[in-house]
Amino acid sequence: MNKIYIEHNPFIVETHFLINGSEPAEGCKLSSYKELRLQMWVESIFEEFSRQLNGETHFSVEFKGVESDYMDILDAAEAARADGMEIEVEWLPVKEVEHRLSEIQSLMEQAKQNPQFNEYIENNESVSKGFQEAFNRDFNLYVVATMSSGKSTLINAMLGQDLLPAANEATTATIAQITDDKTVGSQFMGRRIDADSSVSEEVEVTSELLKEWNMLSNTRQIDLRGDIVSMQERENVRLVLTDTPGPNNSQDEDHERVTMSFIQDSYRNPLILYVLNASQLGINDDQNLLRLVAQTMARGGKQSKDRFIFAVNKMDNFDPENGENVSAALERVKAYLENNGVPNPQVYPISANLTRLLRKNPDDLTRKERGDLNTMTELFLEEASMNLPSYMPLTSRVSRALEERKISSVERRSGLPAVEVMIDEYIEKYTFPNRLKRAYDALNQAIEKGMREAELTEQLEQDEQELALLNEQIEILQQRRKEGANTESYKQELRHRGKELPQPIANQFTQQMAKVSKEIAQIGAEFQKNQQETPNIAERILDEAKRNAEFLHKELVNDCENAFQLSQELIKKQLHDEYKQYIGTLFDDARTLNLPVLQGLKEEIADFSLNLNLNSQHVKSKQERYNPREVSDSSWWNPFSWGRTRTVWDYRDVKYVDMVPLWDESRSILQADFMQLLDNAKKKTEQDKNKLVESYLAFIDREFESKFNQIIDSLKEKLVNQEAREIAIAQAHEQKAWIKQFKAQLDQTLSV
Repeated sequence: MNKIYIEHNPFIVETHFLINGSEPAEGCKLSSYKELRLQMWVESIFEEFSRQLNGETHFSVEFKGVESDYMDILDAAEAARADGMEIEVEWLPVKEVEHRLSEIQSLMEQAKQNPQFNEYIENNESVSKGFQEAFNRDFNLYVVATMSSGKSTLINAMLGQDLLPAANEATTATIAQITDDKTVGSQFMGRRIDADSSVSEEVEVTSELLKEWNMLSNTRQIDLRGDIVSMQERENVRLVLTDTPGPNNSQDEDHERVTMSFIQDSYRNPLILYVLNASQLGINDDQNLLRLVAQTMARGGKQSKDRFIFAVNKMDNFDPENGENVSAALERVKAYLENNGVPNPQVYPISANLTRLLRKNPDDLTRKERGDLNTMTELFLEEASMNLPSYMPLTSRVSRALEERKISSVERRSGLPAVEVMIDEYIEKYTFPNRLKRAYDALNQAIEKGMREAELTEQLEQDEQELALLNEQIEILQQRRKEGANTESYKQELRHRGKELPQPIANQFTQQMAKVSKEIAQIGAEFQKNQQETPNIAERILDEAKRNAEFLHKELVNDCENAFQLSQELIKKQLHDEYKQYIGTLFDDARTLNLPVLQGLKEEIADFSLNLNLNSQHVKSKQERYNPREVSDSSWWNPFSWGRTRTVWDYRDVKYVDMVPLWDESRSILQADFMQLLDNAKKKTEQDKNKLVESYLAFIDREFESKFNQIIDSLKEKLVNQEAREIAIAQAHEQKAWIKQFKAQLDQTLSV
């Protein structure tokens, strides 16, 4: 049996492979996995081992890493066994995740005590941003659903009280953000933000007040804070639950686009709880959202799949005594998801209403609610088929955490607590390692900066002859400065190069254009089914085409916005590289290049008004025969005609629509609108690249000159002043030793 060793460090994203004691050959696919997160390659890892070993299928695997990654290795092994492989897996545990974050925070406090090192952190944009992301406690969970899924009931169950208006009273028409705050007792505090970004005073909220705010047409967002009782308090994470309006139930057109942007966000990879109604599938808006989910899941590795939890609600509506089969219902849901492009969907059946009633204060239950609770409790405890977690694809780690929760058997069987544990699992598996990686990268940037500065000063520790040579080099440096980056020819050459979009962005726009053509062709398929339709049917087909086109438009706006943001990052990186090449090589202690964050483009391209309407010119008339009947065709004088009949018809004028010309006209409108959208987005992206180039050149003209002269003067002073030089050298030695010790502590904290 082939011996496989895998060591994966999710905190610095580094993997070490051994195959029968030897490292994989450089250039093979396994070597490309070394700096990728495990979830990007784990699903195909055993297939790759087999390929490396000429078709071998027997493996004994030793995995060293955190438990959640070990579970993914087990899942991959199980899938490989189903394909005929023989695999044994042994786990070598390492220190788990959360307390490492506390250790990193302690290191940060230690770093702040060193004024010089702290300056590298505070005055560097990318380092400072990395720390903000690493130590931001907020974890975002977005709840997405269409109407009648019981989304408000589910959220109220997680809150432990009926705060959000019930679906049959006033469904969510705006975005509500709920931040977990264990300090306010049982009350919830809230504030309303209107379309003009005016923020109301924070007050204690009730369901009635939320209903009132929700009905106001200019409410953009509602911010709430209170105890989300379903989530256990944790030092390093705070849940921020966002209740999104359904695509067919938003009073602001932009709300649907925002909901879509949460799904499309492949940078932050926020967790999406997608709530389905098992007995009501197939709404068109739901299918559009699911298509978007499927596309997002297909773009990444395992995390792109893990970040979507499909909760199948209202399972308490099923009655096994009447022959209603829970397994069959879940298979229908899986088939529905697969038909909408979601591969191998993992579904989680729940009864949010049962969980809600169990958690609600018993004194606040109505008579009907008490009756419903008794009925459901009896159903879920007595019917073996109503143990909902038994249908869920839970890992042993999640199952263990669920069993450890101090809840009743009926609450556990309601399914929602298992989903809540899944949320905790996602935090452990992805959020904490990602935050640690950002902290590690940020600290390493500061460490590299500090080491460069210390080594520059240490170079002054030379004999007099070498110092004289160094003085000459400084003079040459000043001359290079005059002849280099400050010349007009350099600026003009950079401006010329600045006109080109980064290749990945140009490729994205090309792909988006191809996508538009494909989607428009799919929209047009319905028009091609029949040559002629009644005006009512034609109107319905046109309305559906309009809805699909509007959804596609919002999707493209988000895609273009993401491309714009990526373009800024790529351009800034190019300019930073430019800075290093033309300026950073002159000396190491240059001021950090800070470039502006430009406003996104969605404000300029989001407006969309489709002129797809059925008018009188499309409706034509034709004569149609109907009501066929047989009448006598015999004559009394002709015995051969006796008993003979003929068919006669009534005639009427009917209206119809020629669908092919209607589609040709509609397609022209759609293509023109979408091409205009992409053209505007591309122009905006190109214009803003040039703005960043000009900002860079202005930085050189405005700030670099003085900093350059300051550092050169400082070096000259140290060269001629022996006492100042000796003090600087001693401080550099001390700082370098401190940084090395700090680096060792950092590496030890994140080692596996």
